[in-house]
Amino acid sequence: MVYAAEQRPPLLVGHTLEGVLTAFCLVLLGLVGWGTWWLVGRALEPVRQMRAEMAEIAASGLSHRIAVPASGSELNTLIESINRTLDRLEHAREMERRFASDASHELRTPLTGLRTKLELALADPEAEDSALAMRSALKDAERLQAVIDDLLTLARLDAGARPEPRRVDLAELVTGEMEQRPSRHEVLMRLHPGVVVRGDRLQLSRVLTNLLANAERHAAGMIEVNVCQNGDDAVLEVVDNGQGVPEADRERIFQRFTRLDTARSREAGGTGLGLSIAREIATAHGGRLYATDRPRGEGARFVLRLPLSGDVETPPGGTGDAHRLGKPGRARRG
Repeated sequence: MVYAAEQRPPLLVGHTLEGVLTAFCLVLLGLVGWGTWWLVGRALEPVRQMRAEMAEIAASGLSHRIAVPASGSELNTLIESINRTLDRLEHAREMERRFASDASHELRTPLTGLRTKLELALADPEAEDSALAMRSALKDAERLQAVIDDLLTLARLDAGARPEPRRVDLAELVTGEMEQRPSRHEVLMRLHPGVVVRGDRLQLSRVLTNLLANAERHAAGMIEVNVCQNGDDAVLEVVDNGQGVPEADRERIFQRFTRLDTARSREAGGTGLGLSIAREIATAHGGRLYATDRPRGEGARFVLRLPLSGDVETPPGGTGDAHRLGKPGRARRG
């Protein structure tokens, strides 16, 4: 018996509903996929441009920079960081190129002189005193060895070699160095006792030696060496009464192979690396080395500041002992 009946909707007849739902889902998924692809592509468009510009930089050189878009997106900070990194890389590459050029020139000069002297001596052995020729050749060999030694020192410092630090009394360091080092100028020492730092004694002695050698080349007759405490810093000063260093060149002189008076420095045996090595050692010991004005009169003043050793009680300031060394070397108390 059939009490009531109603005709079934057409969508429910057969597989019509399944087909319609499947087609709708496929269209919807297609629209969602296309929209996602379009949005992601638009969002990654700056990255694609960055990749293209980085490829251009790799092909053309480090002088090119990535353009910063005006949209103010979050990628702007990344692009600016990349550009700053490229600036540092370009600067490092330029410094490396200049250093290689200067080093090859500094090595070629004594080698050329040495070879010329030997060739002349062999060509005409009786033209001049053989001992004189050998002494002249020895000077070139010594200069060549000095350049190589300085280059090796810089290479070790650049590689980050750090020996175990020990307690070093700066006044004792200066006194010991001056007793072994003759000077053609009068040397006045003002040394405060008990100014102790932690570091490598040989490297700190190298800093002092390089500063004294620089002062010897440019002093007019007087060199001062001062050691004192200033706050939490130990201060070592080397002062000369020469022509001084112009303010515009006070950072440039710490660059490698930089000379303000090339002929004079080369004649005196300078390699152009002494101040660079001294600053590298100061930085490795947590300090700094800089050039400044002389307190009175003309001249150069180089200041080395190092952190005081924390395990030593440094006596409060005092005048310290002043010693004056004549030419060369009998000491008398000032």
